[in-house]
Amino acid sequence: MVLSIFMGGATIAQTKKVLVENGEMLVGTARVDITPRTPIRLAGYASRGANETDKIIHRLEAKALAFGSDVQQPSILLTVDLVGIPKDITDNLVETLAKEINIDASRVAICASHTHGGPEVGNLLNILQARKEGFSDSLLSSGHLQHIALYTEELKKKLVQVSLEALTNRKPSLVSWGQGKVGFAKNRRTEGGPVDHAMPLLKVTDTKGELQAVLVNYACHATTIGGVNQIYGDWISEAKITIEERHPGAMAMVAIGCGGDSNPFPRGQMKQMRAYGKQIADETERLLAQQLEPITEPPKGKIKTVELPFAHVPSISELIQQSKENSIKGYYSRLALYRVLRGETIPSKLSYQVQVWTFGKQMVMVNLPGEVVVDYALRLKKELGPKTLWVNAYSNDAPSYIASRRVIEEGGYEAEDSMYWYNKPSSYMPEIEDIIVEAVHDLLRSGL
Repeated sequence: MVLSIFMGGATIAQTKKVLVENGEMLVGTARVDITPRTPIRLAGYASRGANETDKIIHRLEAKALAFGSDVQQPSILLTVDLVGIPKDITDNLVETLAKEINIDASRVAICASHTHGGPEVGNLLNILQARKEGFSDSLLSSGHLQHIALYTEELKKKLVQVSLEALTNRKPSLVSWGQGKVGFAKNRRTEGGPVDHAMPLLKVTDTKGELQAVLVNYACHATTIGGVNQIYGDWISEAKITIEERHPGAMAMVAIGCGGDSNPFPRGQMKQMRAYGKQIADETERLLAQQLEPITEPPKGKIKTVELPFAHVPSISELIQQSKENSIKGYYSRLALYRVLRGETIPSKLSYQVQVWTFGKQMVMVNLPGEVVVDYALRLKKELGPKTLWVNAYSNDAPSYIASRRVIEEGGYEAEDSMYWYNKPSSYMPEIEDIIVEAVHDLLRSGL
């Protein structure tokens, strides 16, 4: 497939100079429905039990924004209504796109909404067997496994499809951004603990000013209505629906910031979920009515891989003792023993990819994998300046919670127990915060 765009007889390469002079940018949009076609187990709450579902509150979506020309090397940002995006799916998308167009991993970002009402994708959280009926070491039924495998393969194809469509749909556009504020996130670890209420917004219009797309970000879990066994996108879907109802023909996208330790509050009811979606939509409306900061250059990206050390690698004797427990730690230990007996080793560190995009001098977008806690965003804003920084978590991979030094030293779910759900041997060393933050600085110093 050759993705050439012609506009009035001119190729993208021929219009590059005009685009720069006019402050315009090539931007394309596309969307695809990723709601499961068959009953499937949902990810996010082990308390749901071993039941599949096909009941739907919200349809799930993948949406894509493609920036820049083929000459410049384009960039693509996708949002997906999933609990997370496994790295093998991100890698598959990059490898497939690279066969069609000049693009590499630094120019592709997939941001998951972290909805707890989406399907299992692969064995993302390693909890297919660990449900409320007990921590069973037996495989799922063949039907359940088949549905998860089928969905995962279809998802890969749809992400390629929506990315190529966004590339094909590129046209001269005006891009701008600004920041607002929404207040429903609350630190779930500590009363009055840190949160990030900033709501950055990216606006895309055609050259006449007609809204084409809007991307917003907020640092909060998508867990308002809890573990109902129905497919839903939580406040993210409610926000997108409301924005698109107010702007017919435009595409609304929502990414999640460093909300690993933030929950919507109060929560538990459908009306609260709808209210939070409306708050996002209302703040979007307020920002769209303002004069936002123009962005005249498409994003440039770089990736740096760092190693995050675990605090402890259990010995065989420790795994044997832990494996006797009827708990997630015991379940992890039994699986770890299986691996050791097959000749595998328990890892002592995690390879972690930090991605940074720069939109000229107007904005820096940091894309971090995993359930990143709020301290990272607050520290990066302090060190880099809050007026030009945008931080997406849950991006490109779903390795684990990414706790800060503060959270690791305090202990608790995000630092400790959650690691077993993510198939990790222990908490991280406290210095991972410095490693990740320094990687962001290194990428910016390297000159994007």
